[in-house]
Amino acid sequence: MSENTEQKSEWQEREIGALWKQSGKNQNYLSGHINQEKVVIFTNRGKTENPKAPDFRVYKSKPKEEDSQPVASTTTQEEVDELI
Repeated sequence: MSENTEQKSEWQEREIGALWKQSGKNQNYLSGHINQEKVVIFTNRGKTENPKAPDFRVYKSKPKEEDSQPVASTTTQEEVDELI
């Protein structure tokens, strides 16, 4: 059996996770993993009240329950696309 001697690029070495676009019942969001922790990312609803607030919030993911979706403010597809 031959050993894989392919070198990882600098970007591959620095990668800590990956995200996927999701379409929820009430909004679009991102889900994925960061450092082997499953996460979901939503638009910050408090952003309109405080301009210094973050644009997005990251949460640990819970296992999906049947017929339930996260409830939060509406995120446009353009906002999700801008994140990526």
